[in-house]
Amino acid sequence: MLYGRDAERSVIGRLLEDARAGTSGVLVVRGEPGIGKTALLDSFAVHDDMLVLRGVGIESEAELPFGGLHLLLRPVLAEQLRGLPEPQRQALEGAFGLAVGVRADRMMVGLAVLTLLSELAEDAPVLCLIDDAQWLDRPSAEALLFAARRLGAEGVAMVFAVRDGEAPFPTPGLTELRLEGLSGDAAAALVDAREGDLASEVRRRVLTEAAGNPLALIELPTALATSTPGPALPLTNRLRLAFHAQAGGLPEASRTLLLVAAADDTGDLGLLLRAAESMGAGIEDLPAVEKTGLLRVDGPQVTFRHPLVRAAVYQGTPLDRRLRAHRALADALVDADQADRRAWHLASAATGPDADIAAELERTASLAAGRKGYAASAAAYERAAQLAATAEVRTRLLTLAAETALESGALARAQA
Repeated sequence: MLYGRDAERSVIGRLLEDARAGTSGVLVVRGEPGIGKTALLDSFAVHDDMLVLRGVGIESEAELPFGGLHLLLRPVLAEQLRGLPEPQRQALEGAFGLAVGVRADRMMVGLAVLTLLSELAEDAPVLCLIDDAQWLDRPSAEALLFAARRLGAEGVAMVFAVRDGEAPFPTPGLTELRLEGLSGDAAAALVDAREGDLASEVRRRVLTEAAGNPLALIELPTALATSTPGPALPLTNRLRLAFHAQAGGLPEASRTLLLVAAADDTGDLGLLLRAAESMGAGIEDLPAVEKTGLLRVDGPQVTFRHPLVRAAVYQGTPLDRRLRAHRALADALVDADQADRRAWHLASAATGPDADIAAELERTASLAAGRKGYAASAAAYERAAQLAATAEVRTRLLTLAAETALESGALARAQA
């Protein structure tokens, strides 16, 4: 249940009514961590008279070109690809690795997305909900924004949720809705609904320090119950303290499971268990994690309750264990189509020059460039250069990084 978001729901409600009437629209919802962006999107996720497509930016996949776009379109891709004009179909197939030797022209991919959504809307209005858009890989973001700016009379509504203070997600010209903290009455109602037996002094402190942030209103009672009274902390620090306090009370093997999940964040339960096994943890250690609510298991997928939980778990773990987790994940990624993720985990586990890992990343960078994922390519070339064993190789890789950064339009990065 949402508290105190009637005005914001009304804005999105009007967007949906316009889509039902055949007029497309786009809205960008922005706000600080924990302010309720995901909850707001969740409240619109089910409509009997609309096709709802859900996507999410995943921080660990931000360098994998078109990964975010594939996640959004995957439910309808098989049926809709056949109906696209040939150049657009080939562009999408190249972007998603469905065709060998096909280059993914970025403009053509954007046109394909626009055409695909338009054709879907001929049967029913379409609602696209994209959460954590700041973590979308750049090619996906470009394609979706290209389509968003060209929507007109199709009956498509697109809502992007963007977290403040993370990777930039510029949306000039698009309508924005900023989520602020809850009102005093709404904040009190949320706290009382979840923590009805709080002592009056604790309740007062929760309401004061949370400053209307819903996630803080939910988590601070736990933090205050495990800490001594003190001056108010900055909001983000308070939230991370709450999350880490919960994780820190788990048995060591359960904390290991949490760490491995935090180091990858793709939600693949099978991968999580394979990697954690080499670190002395297994499926028998999962119930303790589930009981805390920090990690949720839904079939073959695991998700953190909130991205800040992942950040707290990962950053609160000593460096040596983080390196081991990345190495374990790399060892568990054995399939050919997982080579890119394996290369990045190997790079995250490296502590010095390593010619083999640099070569793996160079291959990843080359493939990304071939799919027009120039920003991802530049990042891989740059990291490969840091791991290069000789100055000659490092120079060559930095040159490639600069060239691909230039291709992506990142002039300052290319110059640096």
